[in-house]
Amino acid sequence: MGTKTDTSMKKDVIITIASKQNFEGCEPDHINLITAGRLYRRNGKYFISYEESELTGMEGTRTTLKLEDRQVTMTRTGTHPAQMLFAEHKRHVGLYQTDVGSLAVSTHTSQLINDIGENGGKLSIDYTVEIDSNLAGTHRFEMAVTPAGKMQ
Repeated sequence: MGTKTDTSMKKDVIITIASKQNFEGCEPDHINLITAGRLYRRNGKYFISYEESELTGMEGTRTTLKLEDRQVTMTRTGTHPAQMLFAEHKRHVGLYQTDVGSLAVSTHTSQLINDIGENGGKLSIDYTVEIDSNLAGTHRFEMAVTPAGKMQ
């Protein structure tokens, strides 16, 4: 077959993120970010990691996405640690660390599309967020991953 699923693969990539958040009674919030990151494969699963910036309000934080078939785990380490799980038509409750303590944050994913492979690809997640059991808003997260040097 010639395919080695457990062989490590690492690539420098350009990550383009478009995030839209709608909160009750507020104007929609948009974040567009282009940043350098890493795409790698470990034990047959793809991972994407990048450093957050001042633009996202999470400077000093590293975000890592673990991509599995119909599930994405987002782990943040550093100044704003958190872990969120996105699985289509599923609800996940996690803790989100803030300057004033921890909050129970629930995500309910309505749609997850992932076609990221060793040459990059796209990821989109539509989800709602509840903070301490109160609906906080709807979110759409889109990411495009392109190997460095192949930007068009």
